[in-house]
Amino acid sequence: MSFDNNVEGFNACQKMWYAFWNPGVEAFTTRTACHEAIGQQFSCYAHAVALHAIADSVSAYRDLTLPIVDKALKATLKYRNPKHGAYSVNFHGGINSGDEDINYDDNAHLLRALIQLYEATSDSKVLKMAKEIQNFMFTGIVEHQHWHIKGCLWHISKKYMSTISNSVGAVGAMRMISYADSKKEEEKLYEFAKICINFIWEKMRDPSDDVIMDGVGYDNETIDVTKWSYNQGSTLSAAILLYKYDHDPKWKDMAERLVDGCINPSKTLFDRDYEGNEKRFLHGCSYFNQLLFEGIVDYIQTFGNNGKYVDQCKLQLVRHLSYFRKYLYDPNDQMYFMNFAIYKLDKRVYSLYRNEFGGTKPYDPDPRERVKDCDGPVDSRPIARSLIGQGAAAHIFFQGGRVFPKMDPQCP
Repeated sequence: MSFDNNVEGFNACQKMWYAFWNPGVEAFTTRTACHEAIGQQFSCYAHAVALHAIADSVSAYRDLTLPIVDKALKATLKYRNPKHGAYSVNFHGGINSGDEDINYDDNAHLLRALIQLYEATSDSKVLKMAKEIQNFMFTGIVEHQHWHIKGCLWHISKKYMSTISNSVGAVGAMRMISYADSKKEEEKLYEFAKICINFIWEKMRDPSDDVIMDGVGYDNETIDVTKWSYNQGSTLSAAILLYKYDHDPKWKDMAERLVDGCINPSKTLFDRDYEGNEKRFLHGCSYFNQLLFEGIVDYIQTFGNNGKYVDQCKLQLVRHLSYFRKYLYDPNDQMYFMNFAIYKLDKRVYSLYRNEFGGTKPYDPDPRERVKDCDGPVDSRPIARSLIGQGAAAHIFFQGGRVFPKMDPQCP
């Protein structure tokens, strides 16, 4: 039975809007304590993911989505700190009232959303917001005190250089090149992206498997070796954008090595509890995996028949879209769980894990999927949807729609 990824992306975005948009506050809020929320308000990161879902929806269904765009943009400005021309971690309620708790990666996520929104609407105020964030991103470049290699910071006042600030920052910069006002600005964007990707490739890549690690303090050499899918996927997207810009074959070679980490069931990002690859899927959460999906789609669309891994990418894309729709979709509210580890969702899905996968792990519900700050065991808490989870679900399906507008689902 054929499945329309763009329609499901639109449905997920629409569900997100009606579940979380609060017209009285003119912002996204929640009635239940949930993931990436403080009180009733959501983090800038969650808002950026939601805004990107709206931008995707405008790209696919312009007339149906345009009515909510200005409302979402106005809400975005309630995170803005005018001193830095950047956006704070937490919602503050008033226009231009953000504090100085500012992450470069949050701003990079927001930048990507704004670029997509501008390309869908041609609204000059959106481009102006994007350019301001990009100017802020330039201020994040520092030299590591021991390695003497430049890269982008995670936070304006904390001594940490995260991969995600560099990878998503590089993607944003390369996408902004199309809107540079001068050759000098274009070169500055290009150099910024190269600095970010060089830092990742030289210091954050595990040479044993070409999978990217998470970050390091700029005043020490102790790397956080955790491997997350969003670091891998966004670094892949950045390498592809660099290749499309300067056609240097080193970026294609980098992309080939990175994409293998995205689609190879024998590597870290997959759940390798199963002997057979047919039952191995990505672990992690949807709002990380969405950027891996995007990187895979970028690879397919850029290299086509000339890409070493295009066929495997298409296979894994269909498998994972099918998996996400079948196991993470909750028919009770027609919304999506976040955790790809399906023994961590609810008892209905856990029974599918046991019966269809032959899984042996005990039922272990993820507290991020439940109401926060409740007494008692996690499984006794009500399910709590989050803005970031619903935005990520929409983005996943819209990314799938770039390659497979319609497809026949394939599940174990």
